[in-house]
Amino acid sequence: MITNYMLYYTDPFWLLASVAELALLALFIRPLERKPLLRCGEIASAFALFALWHGIHLLHFDFVFDFLLNIAAVTAYLAITRKTTNLQPLYIACVFLLCSEIGKIITVDLFMQPLYDVLSPLPAMAVTSIWIALYVAFDAVALFVVSRWTFCEGMGGLSWSQSLFILLPLIPYTYIRTSGYVYDSTNHTLYQDMVLVLILLSICTVAIIVANAHNLSAQIQRNELLRMRALLREQHMQYVAGKSAVDAMNRRYHDLKQYVSKIEALDGGSAATRSDIERFAAAVKQEIEPLSCEMQTGNEVLDILLTEKRRICLKHDIRPAFYVDGSKLGFMNSFDLCAIVGNAVDNAIEATQKLPADEVKDIGLTIAYSNDLAVIQCRNRFVGRIAPSESSMSTTKPDVENHGFGIKSMRLTAESYGGYLSWNATGDEFALTVMIPITREARSADTHIQHDREHPL
Repeated sequence: MITNYMLYYTDPFWLLASVAELALLALFIRPLERKPLLRCGEIASAFALFALWHGIHLLHFDFVFDFLLNIAAVTAYLAITRKTTNLQPLYIACVFLLCSEIGKIITVDLFMQPLYDVLSPLPAMAVTSIWIALYVAFDAVALFVVSRWTFCEGMGGLSWSQSLFILLPLIPYTYIRTSGYVYDSTNHTLYQDMVLVLILLSICTVAIIVANAHNLSAQIQRNELLRMRALLREQHMQYVAGKSAVDAMNRRYHDLKQYVSKIEALDGGSAATRSDIERFAAAVKQEIEPLSCEMQTGNEVLDILLTEKRRICLKHDIRPAFYVDGSKLGFMNSFDLCAIVGNAVDNAIEATQKLPADEVKDIGLTIAYSNDLAVIQCRNRFVGRIAPSESSMSTTKPDVENHGFGIKSMRLTAESYGGYLSWNATGDEFALTVMIPITREARSADTHIQHDREHPL
């Protein structure tokens, strides 16, 4: 066998093969975000992986044992150095190693083994160099093709059972790959047929695993999007219902103000009767005052939305500090304003409610403008800890299936307007910032409004 020839003469030269494979691994996992390890920790992890990888190459036990050791080494390396979730490191390790198997089978069994008589007179170093060059080339092509579908956005949402289900095709693959008749080279025709079968089996196994992962992750994303839209629709319906209630209350408020004015205008006759009328009118004024729309932001949607949020805050002994100028947000529809501002304030209220009863509870919301950007910022204090390195936050509610989409929906809504969302947690204070560019049409409309105010007809 050509591999025995290479191994016998070039054991030290196989270091180059290990370096080449790990270089392909480093390129393959580039889409994964690094963990904030110390540089020495990353270097130590890389050296440990190299030592394990090269040691496994030199062991050469049966295929299943080698394959499992390689999977364990790569999975551990990814789990230590990369930000991944659930069984994503195991999935990526298996995909990488299957692509490596395709490169090895094509290089050694399909190309080099039939040319054994031609290659054997060459120096062992030359034969090994040819093998490494061909293997890296075929492996790189396989990894490049597969990488398009490997790193899907929804992969992190797969459960443990789904992740394990995706890897089930590895069982028949390893069984066939380790069978003794696969390596019987006495019958040249049969051997070549088995090589073709192994190549097709490897390609099909990779395709099945990656396709299943892609389809499952796409389905998870679709389900999340549907749930997100349903929740946003529900929030918008609450706004619509609140708008109707506010309109009715405003009408009732103005009617009652008229009644109170007429009562105050009555001539009670005696001083005592007059005093009773004034006290009654003052009491009625105090009762109807909450019926008025308290917020005046320059945007009707925000007026209604924040009036309701303010009442919820006061009901839970939370001090709302809303400094909002909504005059330039007319280009945003009510649905999107509810998605961003409503979600931000709701999350802040929920977090603030969990503070100890003896602590001051307050929420800050500001909407201002800078260089044609609308800057929406919401601040609140919270109990617990949020890691600064987390790219997203999970819900603290028990109903995980229907919650946890607040940040996602706000980010998607901001991005749909060309903006972006960011947040940070310092100590016990959480700050959410959304920046949205003001459209040209909105700036033009605002200019016309300002002109009409300065030059009335």
